[in-house]
Amino acid sequence: MAPPLRRRLAALLYEGLLVFGLLMAGGFAHYAITRSSFDPQHSNASGWVALAVLTAYFGACWTRGQTLAMKTWFISVIDRQHGGPPGWPRALLRFALAWLLVLPALGLLYALGLGQERKLIYLGVTLNVLVYAGLSWLLPGRQFLHDWLAGTALIDQRNNAA
Repeated sequence: MAPPLRRRLAALLYEGLLVFGLLMAGGFAHYAITRSSFDPQHSNASGWVALAVLTAYFGACWTRGQTLAMKTWFISVIDRQHGGPPGWPRALLRFALAWLLVLPALGLLYALGLGQERKLIYLGVTLNVLVYAGLSWLLPGRQFLHDWLAGTALIDQRNNAA
């Protein structure tokens, strides 16, 4: 059974704080090597560095079953086929599909010519996440869409603890 939506969203918020730190470390490494600023909006490879850092972090954690935020909130990710942590191919698929949390809002804002309005970006992404989270009420096991499509599932570790 999936953990309650409130716990999953709390873990997502905590994950954002952790990812911020990881991206800062990646930015420092990028600067130390290239001596160019870490600005994902410009073509100095920093966007690729950020994507590589995120892919490595989530892939490595999910193939072990949990990120630090998931561990804190007693949530694990499993492969629905065999019940253990997902392998790299499924973890990478889950990572790619997880971008559905933010990309539809960003795409719509850019299509409407509003992609530079920071307040609208924050509002759009927040609304996208809330609608996306609400969609989990319609899916089997109340899983997120990216988990359902990737063949993974979030499980509540509190049911398995002591």
